[in-house]
Amino acid sequence: MDDGGWEKLSVKFGEYYTDPFYNFIGTHAIEDIINRRVPNVRYGSIKRELWMEVTECFDEKSQVGSNLLDFFTQIYKFRENCKPEIKKQILDYMQYECCKKEESRILLNTDETDLFIFRN
Repeated sequence: MDDGGWEKLSVKFGEYYTDPFYNFIGTHAIEDIINRRVPNVRYGSIKRELWMEVTECFDEKSQVGSNLLDFFTQIYKFRENCKPEIKKQILDYMQYECCKKEESRILLNTDETDLFIFRN
């Protein structure tokens, strides 16, 4: 399952375009469902830390950055079709809450987590 910054970005994006609680299923959403539906459940997880360079997403002239944003948001021509104030909020959230900066590169946390549920 997706985890980390990518999950956070998807939930944030969902505030504007989808219902974030029903249209994106990431690690935290699954854990919340399990904890609400199955009392005293035992589960474990294995997390893999992954980082993807997304510097070009913040360059308005970059076609690669535009393509990446289309992929992350699942909206064709996101930069052109998104309202300017929403685009700014999403890009700021992505950069400052979901990414880290290493020298001149901006990296999105795209962690993956395997979740194991144990039966008694």
